[in-house]
Amino acid sequence: MAARSISLTLIFGFILTCSSEFLATCLAQENPNASTTGTDIVAADCPPFTAFPQLAMTVVVSCQKSDSVAVTMPLKPDAQGRAREKTIRGIFEFREYRITQVDQQDYAFQNLMQLIPMAGFIAKYSDNSSTITARNGGTWILINLRGDSYNISVVRDSQPGCAGVKNAEEISHEMETHNRATIYEIQFSPQNQIIEGNNSQILNEVLNYVKQNPSLSLVIESHKMSTKGTEDDDFEITRERANSVVDWLVAHGIPAARLQAKPFGRMQPLSENDTAMEVQCNERIQLAKALAVN
Repeated sequence: MAARSISLTLIFGFILTCSSEFLATCLAQENPNASTTGTDIVAADCPPFTAFPQLAMTVVVSCQKSDSVAVTMPLKPDAQGRAREKTIRGIFEFREYRITQVDQQDYAFQNLMQLIPMAGFIAKYSDNSSTITARNGGTWILINLRGDSYNISVVRDSQPGCAGVKNAEEISHEMETHNRATIYEIQFSPQNQIIEGNNSQILNEVLNYVKQNPSLSLVIESHKMSTKGTEDDDFEITRERANSVVDWLVAHGIPAARLQAKPFGRMQPLSENDTAMEVQCNERIQLAKALAVN
């Protein structure tokens, strides 16, 4: 009877310890092979995360949400090995997870990389098994891993369009603020990249700005990152386009000494070129103030 009384006392004590709030944790300690997913244990006030799947054998630690947050996403280095990054601003969600099984911590990075395409995302960058950047259209995710935990920041881009100047006043403002202005809506002939003047009214605004600033010298930069062809093809197209803009301005009374054509090809994209909109944004002319030569 004494032994039975002790046994009942131990069982009763175990039940008290494993209260409703901590039941899943206790059971997991009793059975190391038990799966404790976010469905089993969820931090207070953290609803299920629909933006990206949760790894098995993990629990939610914390969460955040905001209508407008800017997150800097590391990207793959450029052809010269220089680091690149992109800042995305928009609706923001965050989850931090703890990996409950020690033997799963070494596989977390690999498992997350496998989840990315399954969730419809494209991996844009990964580094040292600790950082992953991925996107699905206008939705970007940044994953950071450290030991027994990882976190995910999700941002839905609120500025997907191309921001270009529309008139001489906007050109002046951009040049004063940033020393450069981005020009879209110049139509070039696909055969020889000659400007189709009737469909390129923005050039009249460029001409007005240049005439209003007679002491200013400009570099006419041309950029293009096509989805077909080669880097050499794009560079040659941008060379022809930059020269065409300079020739057009000279033909309309601007001294050639004030202008310099500079092709860039694919060297300085504004965006990742994954969508038709991004291809359009990367294909542009930029006016830049020429550096003074001492």
